[in-house]
Amino acid sequence: MRSRALGFALVTALAVFALVGCTKRSAEDIPVLGQLPKFSLVDQNEQTFDRASMEDRLSVSAFVFTHCRSSCPRITAHMKGLQSRLSDVSSVQFVSVSVDPRNDTPEVIKAYMTKNELDESNWRFVTGEEEVIRRVVVDGFRVGLGDADSKAAGAEEIMHSNSFVLVDQEAQVRGYYRANNDGIGDLERDLRALTAVTAPKR
Repeated sequence: MRSRALGFALVTALAVFALVGCTKRSAEDIPVLGQLPKFSLVDQNEQTFDRASMEDRLSVSAFVFTHCRSSCPRITAHMKGLQSRLSDVSSVQFVSVSVDPRNDTPEVIKAYMTKNELDESNWRFVTGEEEVIRRVVVDGFRVGLGDADSKAAGAEEIMHSNSFVLVDQEAQVRGYYRANNDGIGDLERDLRALTAVTAPKR
């Protein structure tokens, strides 16, 4: 009976090991899905944030707005958790893109980050002109974005993507990840795989 139990434990351990081995990926396994266009926005400190700001670093990007009451608080909480877990990766930055630039001025965003105790050391929350936001979100990151003018009467929400986007050191989109535990786990795995890759000097 004892040897049977040990045998079962060994089989289980090997199965777990095989599963872990299958989920490990190298940078070569992660496809290039697109290239961000040139753009110019500003962050919570009114500092310029453009495509060059995303080069030579890995970026985890999300699309939110400060007065959102549905998915945005959850997305931001996941981002905060990721920032803490990836504190050993010096080449990563976190980028929140406001999908409501009419209301999200740098001053509003700065107050939001302070209120929610978000660490600004490597977190940029950016805003800018509506047409620039739309172009970089839809044409660059290639995620959906609703029109603020098309909201239903009385609705407060703007339709936007709930996915995280991983961008590499050459401002190339490398993956889309759901804002749940499985998605976050996949994002962290792929990001760590890309840390070994150094972008060519420009």
